[in-house]
Amino acid sequence: MRQRRAMRRLLCQVCGRAADRDGDGVLWLLGEHDAAELTTSHPPLCVPCAAQAARSCPYLRGGCTAVRARSRTPIGVHGMVYRPGFPFPVAETDGGVLYGDERIRWTRAAQLIVRLAEVTVVELHTGVPAARR
Repeated sequence: MRQRRAMRRLLCQVCGRAADRDGDGVLWLLGEHDAAELTTSHPPLCVPCAAQAARSCPYLRGGCTAVRARSRTPIGVHGMVYRPGFPFPVAETDGGVLYGDERIRWTRAAQLIVRLAEVTVVELHTGVPAARR
């Protein structure tokens, strides 16, 4: 519930206040896998919390990219995917399912997945594009 609220209202995933926003968009940290697709299930951040998250979060410690995005589009959910079974559905896998995938109706969603657009790569500690420094 907290993750979906933070995504919907663009709240910092660490402190819960408004995520940092400027003319280039809202601040997000993308892990290595997320950066290639510009998709994430992690809410945006404020500048002070972004540096803390990059140091503390095991997912981001291996490397991350700070970006500002002017827009985002919900593209799916992350959660437990089930398959029909008797007498109850059977858990199959935990993962992401895109809207339009027939497995979506068998998915117990835990997190919203968004695709970021109009993206600018920025410096992690300032949230400012490197070209402006």
